[in-house]
Amino acid sequence: MSHQPGAELADAVVSWPGAAKTIADDTTLNLPLSTLEHNRDAVILMAPVSGQADPSIVYVNEAFESMTGYSRTTALGASPRILVGERGQFGWVGRLRRRMQSQQAFRERCMLRCANTNPLAALVEAHPIGGAAGIAYWLVKMHDLAGEPISGELARAMHSSTHDELTGLINRAEFERRLESARGQLPDNGREHVLCYLDLDQFKVVNDTCGHAAGDELLRQLGEILPGCVRECDTIARLSGDEFGVLFDSATVPQARLLANRLRDSIEKYRFAWHNKIFSVGVSIGLVSITDTSEGVSQLLSAADTACFAAKDLGRNRIYVHHHEDGEIARRHGEMEWVTEIQAALDQERLQLHLQSIKDLTATTQGNHYEVLLRMQAEDGTLISPEAFLPAAENYHLSTRLDTWVVGRAFDYLASREVRGDDGNLCCINLSGHSITDAGFLQTIMARLGRAPEAASAICFEITETAVIANLGLATHFIRSLKRMGCRFALDDFGSGLSSFAYLKNLPVDFLKIDGMFVRNMTRDPIDLAFVRSINEIGHVMGKKTVAEFVEDQDTLDALCEMGVDYAQGFHISRPAPLV
Repeated sequence: MSHQPGAELADAVVSWPGAAKTIADDTTLNLPLSTLEHNRDAVILMAPVSGQADPSIVYVNEAFESMTGYSRTTALGASPRILVGERGQFGWVGRLRRRMQSQQAFRERCMLRCANTNPLAALVEAHPIGGAAGIAYWLVKMHDLAGEPISGELARAMHSSTHDELTGLINRAEFERRLESARGQLPDNGREHVLCYLDLDQFKVVNDTCGHAAGDELLRQLGEILPGCVRECDTIARLSGDEFGVLFDSATVPQARLLANRLRDSIEKYRFAWHNKIFSVGVSIGLVSITDTSEGVSQLLSAADTACFAAKDLGRNRIYVHHHEDGEIARRHGEMEWVTEIQAALDQERLQLHLQSIKDLTATTQGNHYEVLLRMQAEDGTLISPEAFLPAAENYHLSTRLDTWVVGRAFDYLASREVRGDDGNLCCINLSGHSITDAGFLQTIMARLGRAPEAASAICFEITETAVIANLGLATHFIRSLKRMGCRFALDDFGSGLSSFAYLKNLPVDFLKIDGMFVRNMTRDPIDLAFVRSINEIGHVMGKKTVAEFVEDQDTLDALCEMGVDYAQGFHISRPAPLV
């Protein structure tokens, strides 16, 4: 369609039955189309609504382009919903459509979303234009209310479209708009800005201990405190949950670090009181410089988020500056890609369990012993080993979701085969360090075992030595709780932590799995051989069975048998096979 409507449209405008009725300033609709084209207010002509479909724009004037920033090319053929934003913050288009369906005029003060995402207050009026067969078009006029008094309701709508309801800070959508604006102006003004990403360190403790109402109140109070820590020219926003963003305007990285440290100090010193309980919180902060070579907003936010996680890894409550050649940042970016892949695999059911047999070297037990191993199927069908994605799952708090899936699938398998521990069968299931400290995860397992108690004695949960040492009290509680229900436990990768054997005296595990890094080379390295022998002997003295991992040849298997190790596992004995 050309920029100028055709003769039929001009005739429709001129012949509108309401020609004697004025819209504004005594300007009647019984005017040549050129009058609409040069009207100071934005004017739209829309086709009538059809069924449940939105009306489409068939004409806009010059003032519409100037007011909204949308070109005619973009507007023609589009729905008026382009004026309410991607998230549909402003609902007036729905009301307009309903008035059009009932063939009634519309007049309302509305908020528009312009092409640059800025909100704009306008008086919107819509009237039908009659044709030979009824309504031919709808004429919509938009008068810019800038500089005029705005009603309280409209002012609230303007504020809520750009601000977070809980904290009163700028919301994510508005923050991203300002970030994009700052980035786009850099080549012209030669200035440098810095993006700051904040993630509270102990927020989950408040939520879990006192409930979400307490968490919301903590965020609300921080929303009052944080603006006082930055300059007037800076923008601070709540991005989501307990995450905040700051745009340090016209700041170098050293200047931004000083400002970020002011934020960190204020949060560290702050004490949150809730029902006679006092909480302290910290914050991990990531910084990234915004220059004229920076990529888009999403890439900047991703880089700042990655730097924030690096700060957490280094001990929390600290600041980490993003550098493009930083090896830690590169690793984090790789992990974040795995996070997306893990979530997609969970949603699309692309996870699999494989089984690997465990050989009894003493020939004293009956039944089958095996370990269930997790695999991820890529979109092209290839299988991905857990070594590739589990580190990302651990760092980004997805490991318990994976463990929940594995446990559920393994329990379903045992139930379908009616596997029982008193038949001599044993199914070993790995658990992450995060899971053994998660009370909800423990309750999930206990509830499942409560429905099928006969399966408990066929289950052995494997927990790594390093996870147990890091969370000894919680790990012991987890183990004792499930052992009371009949489950058994193995301490996996034993020896990797090179820790004292003393804690084993009170740790109620049934098996020690000797770390494969010692087993693999034990026939060629006398030190590794000594490690395997000492772990086996001490384990037996403490009444625990021993399992050697990574058995890859007959010589190693023979040496383990001679040493008196109870069980062996590895490719020489059995390769993992899909659970069917």
